Amino acid sequence: MRFRMLAPPALIALVTVGSIGWSATPASAWRARVFVGPGIVVGPPVVVGPPVVVAPSYPAPVVVEPAPVYQEQPQTAAQPSWYYCPDPAGYYPYVKECPRGWQPVSPAPKAP
Repeated sequence: MRFRMLAPPALIALVTVGSIGWSATPASAWRARVFVGPGIVVGPPVVVGPPVVVAPSYPAPVVVEPAPVYQEQPQTAAQPSWYYCPDPAGYYPYVKECPRGWQPVSPAPKAP
């Protein structure tokens, strides 16, 4: 059991020391290496999202609307009405109360 726990770190240390020593030899130090071909990647896949694009913020446009214009409609002249009470006979305001209800009467000018 102890061997299993020590084997991975020891193997990593051995590979690291060996690769440093191998790359430091004069025979391999003077020439450049170019590798063309498929690579083997061991590990979890890397997922990259789309780039974040931030639009510049501009102040909101100021819209000034003119105040609404109100035009008063001409009022039709209301025909004046008089109110007549048949019992007691008379016109308002001379008769104060009318138990049977007021009757509107259009005023007619008196003939000469």
